[in-house]
Amino acid sequence: MNTTKKSIFKSMTQETMNRFKYQNVSAFGAQLAYFLLLSLFPFLIFLISILSLFSISMEGTFNILTKIAPKEAIVIINNYVKDLLPTRSINVLSISFLATIWSSSRGINALISGLNNAYEVQETRGFLKKRILAMLFTVLVAFSIVLALTIPNMGMDFLLWISKFIGLTELMIKLWYYLRWIIIIFILFLMLGILYLAAPNKRLRFKEIIPGTIFAIFGWVIISIGFSYFVNNFRNYTIVYGSLTAIIVLMIWLYLSGVILIIGGEINSLYSMYKVLNGKEDYTTQEDF
Repeated sequence: MNTTKKSIFKSMTQETMNRFKYQNVSAFGAQLAYFLLLSLFPFLIFLISILSLFSISMEGTFNILTKIAPKEAIVIINNYVKDLLPTRSINVLSISFLATIWSSSRGINALISGLNNAYEVQETRGFLKKRILAMLFTVLVAFSIVLALTIPNMGMDFLLWISKFIGLTELMIKLWYYLRWIIIIFILFLMLGILYLAAPNKRLRFKEIIPGTIFAIFGWVIISIGFSYFVNNFRNYTIVYGSLTAIIVLMIWLYLSGVILIIGGEINSLYSMYKVLNGKEDYTTQEDF
């Protein structure tokens, strides 16, 4: 990394820290966590309905999340899904299904507000247009989860089948087992990239949202694993909150996730600004919607 790039990286890091304070990133993270919590259970209904179309269980999702997220948070979600599965079935063409998407889009709606704040732009899109956009993003997230669950498993089944004919080694099959995590990360990258690209009320290029997207993915994984380790090894939460421990842990995890997503937007905003200031982009291409 040359001196100029080091200088830009240092400046962006300092400015991101300043923005965290002066642009109320923490407050927007709390707002996002609140709406994510309200959206979580309607979203689970929606997600289960989508997964049922492809005959996929939620077990794969929990297997992935349990490696990253706090156990207490996953227990709440798991118990809710177990109670939901025998009693709730939604036709994908029904009014109830659309209402579920509407309810579960509140978290994305809050993220849009946080990203507009990061780019310092006003929301000029109408209420209905913004909410429909949030609903489309909600569907995008759901189908991204479906892809992340199906493609790696389908690939493993295909390898096991083809190994009967061409004699694949056990090493190659194990290699695919680890490569599936790269596929999941790639799907997550595309999903977040589209969110960062289209959610703010500002016209952007895909290359301008790459730094924040990478930060958000790895930042979320690191913060989730770190928080999970803390909760599992320090039992102060149980002493203080008692029977409410699980819901408190879930809320804190959603808050940390929200902050990471907002910081990712701030990084993208700064990256766009630095490219303009260094003459690498024409500011006239940065048109608001």
